Amino acid sequence: MLFEIIVFLGILTFLVFIHELGHFYTAKKFGIKVEEFGIGLPPRAIGKKIGETIYSLNWLPLGGFVQIKGEDLSDNIDPKDKTNFANKKPWQRTVVLLAGIFMNFVFAIGIFYYSLGSNNWQSMPMISFNNYQFRFGETVKLANVIINIKEGSAAEKSGMELGDRILNLEYQGTIVEPTNVEELKGFLVDKEGKEITINTVNMVTGAEVKRIFVPEYNEEIKQPALGVSLDNAIKLEYSTPREKAFAGFLHVINLTEYNVSVLKMLTSTSIKEKNVQPIAQTVSGPIGIFDVVKTILNTQSKDPFMAILDISAIISLSLALMNLLPIPALDGGRVVFVLIEWITGKRVAAAWEARAHHYGFVFLIGLIILITFKDVWMIWAK
Repeated sequence: MLFEIIVFLGILTFLVFIHELGHFYTAKKFGIKVEEFGIGLPPRAIGKKIGETIYSLNWLPLGGFVQIKGEDLSDNIDPKDKTNFANKKPWQRTVVLLAGIFMNFVFAIGIFYYSLGSNNWQSMPMISFNNYQFRFGETVKLANVIINIKEGSAAEKSGMELGDRILNLEYQGTIVEPTNVEELKGFLVDKEGKEITINTVNMVTGAEVKRIFVPEYNEEIKQPALGVSLDNAIKLEYSTPREKAFAGFLHVINLTEYNVSVLKMLTSTSIKEKNVQPIAQTVSGPIGIFDVVKTILNTQSKDPFMAILDISAIISLSLALMNLLPIPALDGGRVVFVLIEWITGKRVAAAWEARAHHYGFVFLIGLIILITFKDVWMIWAK
């Protein structure tokens, strides 16, 4: 468990570090005073002042921060102070605010380029919602991926997991490779109470596992069943020379558009059904991410290093997209206020903006707490 925690915190800290490095670098370039660049969160463990900046290591190993002079919207700002963030031109402040997001995008592009190139220009498998059509690359379909496991079913008793893809089933020397649900049902129709060998590969970890399960009679379909819901997964293949040359960038565009599309669909479903469950089940916080990392490290993955890299790129992309949201307290929310000033020529009152960021921060903390409770509940219920 200690090793898994270290790996998880290492990923999180590094991704936040490169995000804050973007803010730090651009602030320095524009002559803005950076008061502190910290790894981890306070209280401070050690710190050393070099030039005008304190570089610190802090006791809470959860990311990091950059403290930029004037970013806290203090009313006591000397208009002649050229090192103050608040006195810089709107375009310069916009660049500083977006630099962290840019760094997370760049990291994701680089890692995806490396992982795709190492895997014959094919992505890791993923579940496809509503037969989504990706803009770039060729979509390769993978059948029979487990997306739901019925409690107390033969599948649960055998240890199958969400994201397992059924490769083949074996009974008394007969091996079948079902390409759809009907073929799977056909194979199980006369095998109630008999031991079946099932070979699966997990879509997240790449681990191939052989298990024994005993089909049980299902009243709904009137025959022996495994006790799972299946769907198709897909992987993207970048095969042309141009696609290979820009594979990392194209994959980021594909995933960004796909995630936005899925988020819109699930939000619409939640509003229509007046139920937050559809969207809540697809959002994970630190606990959910840790569970994914733990799963990768604890299974017989073909290449755990590549799986961890790919997950890190996905988290980095998610961090960038989240910070782009126009929610006060996030980078995107701060940019909104700068853009209002840029367009109107008049700055929003510092007290109003500070209040908006305060409420935005409270909202985000509450959201994180709710997501954390949801993640803990789902992990406990496994």
